[in-house]
Amino acid sequence: MTGQPVHGLAALTCLDQLALLRPHTLACGQSSYERDTRGPGRGNDDWNHFLGVRGPAGRREKVMLDRRGPGVVYRIWVTGFDPATDWLRVYFDDEPAPRIDLLMAELFSGTTAPFLAPLVADDTVSSGGYTCYLPLPYRHAITITTTMSRYYNIGVHTFGPDTPVATWTGTEDTAAARRRWAGAGTDPGMSPDEVVHAGTVRLRPGSACPIFEADGPRSISAITLTVPGVTAAAPREGTAEILNGLRIRMYWDEDAAPSVDAPLGCFFGMGRFGAYPTRALVVGLDAADRLYTRLPMPFRRHARVELTGSAAVAGPGGVGFEVRHRPLAGDLADVGYLRTRLTATTPTAAGCDIPILDVTGSGNFVGVTASYLGRPDRWFLEGDERIYVDDSGSPAFHGTGTEDFFNGGWYFARGPYTQPMSGNTAHLLDERAARIAAYRFFLQDAVPFRRRIRVSIEHGGFNDTTTDAWMLAYYYHQPRSRLTMTDTLDIGDPASESAHAYRITEQRWAGARRYQYEGVADTVDVLDTGRAHRGTSRFVLRIAPDNDGVLLRRRFDQTIADQRADVLVDDRPVGSWYVAGGNPFRQWRDADFLIPPSVTAGRTMIEVTIRFVASALDWNEFTYWAYSLTPPERAHSTRDTVGSKPPE
Repeated sequence: MTGQPVHGLAALTCLDQLALLRPHTLACGQSSYERDTRGPGRGNDDWNHFLGVRGPAGRREKVMLDRRGPGVVYRIWVTGFDPATDWLRVYFDDEPAPRIDLLMAELFSGTTAPFLAPLVADDTVSSGGYTCYLPLPYRHAITITTTMSRYYNIGVHTFGPDTPVATWTGTEDTAAARRRWAGAGTDPGMSPDEVVHAGTVRLRPGSACPIFEADGPRSISAITLTVPGVTAAAPREGTAEILNGLRIRMYWDEDAAPSVDAPLGCFFGMGRFGAYPTRALVVGLDAADRLYTRLPMPFRRHARVELTGSAAVAGPGGVGFEVRHRPLAGDLADVGYLRTRLTATTPTAAGCDIPILDVTGSGNFVGVTASYLGRPDRWFLEGDERIYVDDSGSPAFHGTGTEDFFNGGWYFARGPYTQPMSGNTAHLLDERAARIAAYRFFLQDAVPFRRRIRVSIEHGGFNDTTTDAWMLAYYYHQPRSRLTMTDTLDIGDPASESAHAYRITEQRWAGARRYQYEGVADTVDVLDTGRAHRGTSRFVLRIAPDNDGVLLRRRFDQTIADQRADVLVDDRPVGSWYVAGGNPFRQWRDADFLIPPSVTAGRTMIEVTIRFVASALDWNEFTYWAYSLTPPERAHSTRDTVGSKPPE
């Protein structure tokens, strides 16, 4: 569990790398969410919103995604297209012709090579949604276009400019990945270095029963439990009480509090409403009535896993368990610990998202199991997810609906389903209430964070319905920040411009703007001064000398769409900084650019040049923040407090 994490197709079969931190990977999403969150739709008309339209009349293409690389598209979700006419095209590396040009019905059928099941699923499999998890890597750029006019979500990883990525060809061998995904819910077998610890425990009310304890460094690769009365054949009365009354707890090293503490139903992906067939890659209830988790659980010095039970589930039967574990070797400085966070919002509050995870430090967000008890019309499923990374003012992900987030569609139109990455396990409706449970995992497409992550989801179209919600977040974590803010350039402030040797050519505008950001803070006014140009801006920034690269963040006015510039550091070209699309309603946006350590290592100061390339008008800039990435050996330094106040 050392070295650099793999990406692309290889990541689909390397689940043991989930615990590896990814400081040089930025995860983001693009979707059809409504930009005008205070307009007539109040942010809930999340369809037919694209980054732009291109091409001549009669051959117009709606732009779903437009990114400059290197990177990988890991997830494409759509619903509501015309199967006879709507197509999807993918252009790689600025090539004039698309390498992928298919009717959407063909692409998502699961039978058109290389878009084959189970990496690809249609709405009959994913309960109303169409999903593609075939990775689409690109070295320089990717553009995805379509003729459809409904809903879409796309998930992307972007890497540092010097990361080597081989662009997708369509000839990649997906057989191993398809076998792995087709085997979700079955035992993948043991590796030669694994050891099995198995037995049975009889739980006494209110007491904790250890099922595993060992010294490290080691990694738990799988835990299997057999619980009397819990069966996958059909939901049975009383299974919800059993699964909510039994908890699994995991302690790493010398921590007094458990890192994992969750009811069995939530932890194993079924939610709070009983036992259901669940066949995710990493958690579930298999055909032999065994609860399983295959999330890697590394630890350095010591681990203890225990079960606890309430009086409601105490009885004469024992709980069978099996724990597989293996030794770890090498440098574990970039390895995170598995943790969970269970949040009960009962009831929800008007105007406020349902919290899923808010944690400082560094790590990877890898999944959520959600349970809802609400109105029988299921209006609570209208909520959009919002994921904020590293104190950015802009969400890295802004979705189009709760069932869309869980890869379904139309309130899970085809009923419960279970797939390797997502599922709707419980779907119970009567005239009084709806009880809905679902899971979604980010595995190869994990969301890395270096300083902080905030994950939440709306309830109703605009947080306007009352429901009870339970959210269990899964994530890997190190407690200290890997990102130190080392400098701020406030453009328009004479003292700040002078201190940073700020210069500009071909200036087109200077002044102040009072705008709001998209997302949870869309009613908060932020005043800032800035400038715009069609030439260059140059400035110096302080950075930490022992940095592992620099994350450069820019606040800009996204009323001006499609802003693109070349970035140079000390006159050395680094890469292209491009943000496609715009928003004339919530105009502030923060964008991040990774400067690799090859041009920053050992430096205490860098000179950055921003050279205008193209946009709808010009390039504007209001504030720049320089964040120095912290090398692994400094990960437990107290120099930068992860809970420090984010930039205003």
